[in-house]
Amino acid sequence: MSYEYRLVFDEPLDARQAMDQLRSGADCVWAAEQVIEFKDPGLGSSADYDLRLTFESEQTLWMELLFRTAALHECLEPALRGRRFRCFEDGDSDDEVALEQVFALGRTLPFSP
Repeated sequence: MSYEYRLVFDEPLDARQAMDQLRSGADCVWAAEQVIEFKDPGLGSSADYDLRLTFESEQTLWMELLFRTAALHECLEPALRGRRFRCFEDGDSDDEVALEQVFALGRTLPFSP
């Protein structure tokens, strides 16, 4: 099961610039013209990717997230910092969420001895 989101940027070209920055980053495990994939090495998942971004337009990216981890959020954060965008769950314009919610950051995990 994956979680899917549409990132809609306020400024033209922000999606392309973010993709270009992410493509050249060390966290990228595979990249093509319109798609970038990331893995969280700490997970050890057998999936081909843990996070995939697909370029839709100069102002829109589609994000598929298999695992909600802080490490995957940190992959994106440098390219998104300073850019104004909105994040919509399943691409639904009525279901806006914060990126921190997407990655479940700040959530208290149960203690397991």
